[in-house]
Amino acid sequence: MKEKITLPEEFIQTRKPIMGENWNLYLKEYEKEPIRGLQVNTLKIDIETFKQKFTKKIEPIPYTINGFYLKEELKAGKDPLHHAGSYYVQEPSAMIVANSLSIKKDSIVLDVCSAPGGKTIGISNQLQNTGLIVANEINPTRAKILLGNIERMGISNCVVTNFSVDQLNTLYTNTFDYIFLDTPCSGEGMFRKDEQAVKEWSLDAVENCSKRSLELLETISSCLKTGGYLIYSTCTFAKEENEDIIENFLSHHSYHLLPLPESIQQVTEAGLKTSKPTEKCRRFYPYTGKGEGQFVAVLQKQEEQSGKQTNKSAIQPLTAQEKKIVIPALKEMLSEIPEHIYQYKGKIIYYEKEDFSIPLHQVLSVGVTLGTIEKNRFIPHHQFFTTFGKQIKNQLNLEKEDIRVKQYLTGYEIKDENVADGWGALLIEGCPTGGFKASKGKLKNHYPKGLRIFSN
Repeated sequence: MKEKITLPEEFIQTRKPIMGENWNLYLKEYEKEPIRGLQVNTLKIDIETFKQKFTKKIEPIPYTINGFYLKEELKAGKDPLHHAGSYYVQEPSAMIVANSLSIKKDSIVLDVCSAPGGKTIGISNQLQNTGLIVANEINPTRAKILLGNIERMGISNCVVTNFSVDQLNTLYTNTFDYIFLDTPCSGEGMFRKDEQAVKEWSLDAVENCSKRSLELLETISSCLKTGGYLIYSTCTFAKEENEDIIENFLSHHSYHLLPLPESIQQVTEAGLKTSKPTEKCRRFYPYTGKGEGQFVAVLQKQEEQSGKQTNKSAIQPLTAQEKKIVIPALKEMLSEIPEHIYQYKGKIIYYEKEDFSIPLHQVLSVGVTLGTIEKNRFIPHHQFFTTFGKQIKNQLNLEKEDIRVKQYLTGYEIKDENVADGWGALLIEGCPTGGFKASKGKLKNHYPKGLRIFSN
């Protein structure tokens, strides 16, 4: 039995009336261990193949297209298939957000508070590398973690940024088809999972989060196209951060609240009634489904919006000299060269959305970083291998039990006499994982040092 958590008295006094007769059911959940889950990355592996590999460890999450509950502990950090980007570990209730509506292919999507990347990955699995995702994270450290996950998953249609919402509003007015705002909150829904959230909780924190959430929602709404969808979510039960925000926003904006899918309604409760009905919002509690806590509202914009993105893009075409170096190198390595190759901040990139402009500063990554030019030679980047690994001619595909997989992930040189000399991609059970440079059967390791396994 899990060690008992002591809830703050003010939390009990204010949240017990909200849950009503279900309060005791809620308390019983604290006697259980948190439920864990994962998203399958369908950009690298199909659902049925993944189920065959993990059949005894997982069961489907009914409201997701690619989510599973974990039935037993999974040490993802040591699992080669996790390194290969075949899945992403995520708390099950958090998966509701990206699955709260169907995203049309070729859409332009903004994930405002994106780190560590679970929503972005869920969105990418719907888009299937069509359209564009702007994954934004204002915290620089968390933004780097986000970028690492984007690279590992092989997502090619993502721009990772480090903007404030005010900057986004200035750069991209009336631009996005979908905006996901999973706003920083008081974290009441994570109490069972994160005891630090319990210690930091207070009614003052709730009030501060509420004010900040409304400011974020008001500001970022200008970035949405008319007819577009804004998905507002928190991981808290506080009415002040949930229904009150939606009610306030609707009182002076022309938006419609939309119902969430039936599969989500079955594991959630309706939003609390206020002076304007918010029953179409949904509340996930640990006793309504397997998971922690979540609030989601889906709004569609009705009002006309003027303005558009006006910044000049810092992305440039390759120079004649760069083409002489890059194109032959890519032809040698790839079965088919991708279109839309550019340069950005000294890097060679693949970027398809030419009409979506990118500024020079506070952008960590654009599309796929293919590599750099050093001493008149093209040097491929790690993301080149994780994203285009299946199209790379020179491959070594290993089963995860092969001893060379552990050697590679640890940073050692590995051997294979059948691999041709030159750059190549290492795949783990068909999932592109990283790169190597082969010479006479010896494969020099190019798996980034920061990702390597250093112990058993």
